Amino acid sequence: MGAAGIDDVDRAIMAELQIDGRRPFTEIARQLGLSEATVRQRVRRLERRGVLQIAAVIAPLRLGLRRVLIGVKIRGCTPSSVEVQLRNLPEVDYVAISTGSYDLVLMAACASDEELAELVTERLRTVPGIDDLDVVTILRETKDAYRYTDARRDG
Repeated sequence: MGAAGIDDVDRAIMAELQIDGRRPFTEIARQLGLSEATVRQRVRRLERRGVLQIAAVIAPLRLGLRRVLIGVKIRGCTPSSVEVQLRNLPEVDYVAISTGSYDLVLMAACASDEELAELVTERLRTVPGIDDLDVVTILRETKDAYRYTDARRDG
């Protein structure tokens, strides 16, 4: 077992679900040579532990949304204290504490340039502790795979 108690069987199940998250457990079991009960139990365990979440992945750009990556520099407080406030913004769908040039990295989707301007100038810049923002507009996504099961093998 590797980190987080994930083994090769768990990775194989997750890889199958990444191909089609609605695929029946009976098909996955047949493909992997497991029982349907084993697949169901392992998926539920991975969900309970927060390792796996089955959800629809939406393509924001294809819906006409403005997609942005925002680097945040913080001064005078901890990244975690700012991060708590940013998680509650409805346009923000990804928040990570990071290393390097930025203390936090955000992803957001806005319905219009006006909504984006309001998010940046009225809401983000007024959060206590935010010192500087670097907003990068995503013009076109060329890869969005969400495939992590084969990216790194643990032990």
